[in-house]
Amino acid sequence: MEPVVLTPLRPSRTHLSPGRRRGSDVDDRIREFVAEEYGKVVAAVGLVCGSLPTAEDAVQEALARAWEREARGADIRSLGAWVTTVAMNLARSQMRRWRCERRARDRLLPLARVAPDAPSASGEAHAVREALLALPRRQREVTVLRYYLGFDVAEISATLAMRNGTVKSLLSRAREALAIALADEDQEPDRA
Repeated sequence: MEPVVLTPLRPSRTHLSPGRRRGSDVDDRIREFVAEEYGKVVAAVGLVCGSLPTAEDAVQEALARAWEREARGADIRSLGAWVTTVAMNLARSQMRRWRCERRARDRLLPLARVAPDAPSASGEAHAVREALLALPRRQREVTVLRYYLGFDVAEISATLAMRNGTVKSLLSRAREALAIALADEDQEPDRA
């Protein structure tokens, strides 16, 4: 499969500062890289991340970033090394994202089989579910991880990429909101 290389619009020469490279210089350097090194870099990144399509995406994104940097006047001494480094970082990030998503799906798979379709055991369970759904997303996430899956603050922090203090604050706000929501439903006004 041949790589798809998009040719970006060239900046107008009247808008270039003296330190900026001319668009054609940048384009030529990128074309030279694609002709000589692109295949090797994609193969190398593919070996590291284990996925050729992910490697191609990462290298192409790195090339786009290199073009933008050089068009703004930044000097990339070794384009091959720079693109390889950026592409590997992008591929690692993508693989981490996929692993996190897979772990989350694996954790939630038993919940999906039971929770959404199962009739609630009592009105209380339904009330708790509705109160959870009413919480803001981040408060709902930390609450479910803490009280349903039993994660401690450090595990929640690592899972959601938040600081421990943020997790504690979100849990506190969620507990307050749940107490109010559940107290309102438990206490119906007395009508005499």
